[in-house]
Amino acid sequence: MKKFARAFTLIELLIVVAIIAILAAIAVPNFLEAQTRAKVSRTKSDMRTTATALEAYYVDNNVYVPCNSFGTALRIAPFGSPADGQYTILERLSTPIAYVSSSLLVDPFLVKFRKSASTAAGMATAPKNTVNKSIDAAGFYNSYIYQAVGSYGRAQFIADSFSSVTTPIRAKAWFLHSCGPDSTYYNLGGVLDVDYDNTGTINLIYDPTNGTVSEGSIWRNGGTPTGNAPDYAAGQGLAQAINSQK
Repeated sequence: MKKFARAFTLIELLIVVAIIAILAAIAVPNFLEAQTRAKVSRTKSDMRTTATALEAYYVDNNVYVPCNSFGTALRIAPFGSPADGQYTILERLSTPIAYVSSSLLVDPFLVKFRKSASTAAGMATAPKNTVNKSIDAAGFYNSYIYQAVGSYGRAQFIADSFSSVTTPIRAKAWFLHSCGPDSTYYNLGGVLDVDYDNTGTINLIYDPTNGTVSEGSIWRNGGTPTGNAPDYAAGQGLAQAINSQK
């Protein structure tokens, strides 16, 4: 006598599909959370390595590596004028003396948006502008943002409205930041210039207790940001905020 295999009923199939959907609903968010936490850990590890290299550079040169007017940690060509493209920034950490094996600082998070405001408080309500990678160096390289400051302005090659054009500026402090899980980086000119305390700058710091994917950047800083009050804060407020989270 032949035995025939029993087919699944529609109800049984629907139950199996429902169970799979429930398991997926639990597993996928946990997987995405784990991905974000891994990227945060990688970012902090990259920054620790870079900080060690910057401090070693300072010991040898009594000055930190300068920045550029695009806020990127890399050569800024093809952006700006031909003269701008001559300058290398954190490449100085790997050549001619190898303080670190590679200074190519690619952000694990995708650089998608940019916020600009004249103060840290203004950043809270500033719109997120989509990065045009054809004209935005940070978006083009998907790099960390590096800023170096002295007492009178940013220590950069091409002066801007937040930099002194008459006083030679030696970098005595630095800031490095990743756009973080919200994929947004900050245009720091005004923040470094006018914010002397952490009243508004604390809101620029990524805090995973607000949710793994929340606003704010991941930061590392070094040196002593001593400004020339009342003309230039040299990032004192931002440094206070970063240090308060350590």
